[in-house]
Amino acid sequence: MTQVRIVATGGTIQNTTSGLVTVEEVLADLPEIGDLAEIDAVEATRVRSGSMRLAQWFEIGQAVADAAEDPWIDGIVVTHGTFTVEETAFFLHLTMRTEKPIVFACAQRMRDARGTDGARNLIDAVRVAAAADAHGKGVLVVLHEEVHSAREVVKTNQRPGGFESADRGLIGHVERDRVSIYQTPTRRHTHRSEFDFRALEALPRVDILASYVGADDLPACACVDAGAHGLVVNGFAFSGRPAADQAAGLERIAAAGVPVVLVNRGGGGRIPSDYEDPFIRGDTLVAQKARILLMLGLTRTAEAAELQRLFDEY
Repeated sequence: MTQVRIVATGGTIQNTTSGLVTVEEVLADLPEIGDLAEIDAVEATRVRSGSMRLAQWFEIGQAVADAAEDPWIDGIVVTHGTFTVEETAFFLHLTMRTEKPIVFACAQRMRDARGTDGARNLIDAVRVAAAADAHGKGVLVVLHEEVHSAREVVKTNQRPGGFESADRGLIGHVERDRVSIYQTPTRRHTHRSEFDFRALEALPRVDILASYVGADDLPACACVDAGAHGLVVNGFAFSGRPAADQAAGLERIAAAGVPVVLVNRGGGGRIPSDYEDPFIRGDTLVAQKARILLMLGLTRTAEAAELQRLFDEY
């Protein structure tokens, strides 16, 4: 039988009106999960995802890396809250050097709420982690019978189907009789990534700025003064361009060696490269994911051309 390790981190899937319960309590209510795979479980942390910090990423990463290196383990499921699951999943998508499936399971409704979706999502995540077709696809997020790539998925609302993968689409579906995987991510990830979780000691500070009518460069300067090593600008759609009174200050910051990445505040479409400026283009990544890739890139270099290569490849 397939062996699946569950790495528990908390979130709504473990949350009740009385607080967060253990993963063992969750599994005790799902005896049928043992018919899908041989299960063991570890708790990396127990936190609501709105309280997730970088320190917890390293705790989760340690547990997932250990599972990935364990020859007994065929697939890995991570339980996580929905507010920040797309960020934790993308961090692991870029840093876990394995072809084993790493599948995030979440819930939009608390464990003791009427119509809770957590039990079904966890069962579906185990099914995906045990599926041969999920190997080599990177980190996946499973909710509402949908299989998303960590690179693309974004939470858009609080409903059970409130996760989307925009115009680049789903990886597949969890169906009554099988897991159907239809897409393979072509951007670099996991076993094809140049980043290795085991080699990371810390992540540099990167801040996100918004572009809007009347925005100026004061917040950008304040972020740099506070120690930011890089900035992500959630700029105008489609170009990612900052507001008029932001641009000059951001150009000075970039020229001084603090990389500035432009992304599309509309959330869809690639940032074009046909403007003459010192900025890095964030491709199709949303701001919170561009921040993660920039943080990882900055552990190696602050050189703009090399960072641009990363955004072109990942």
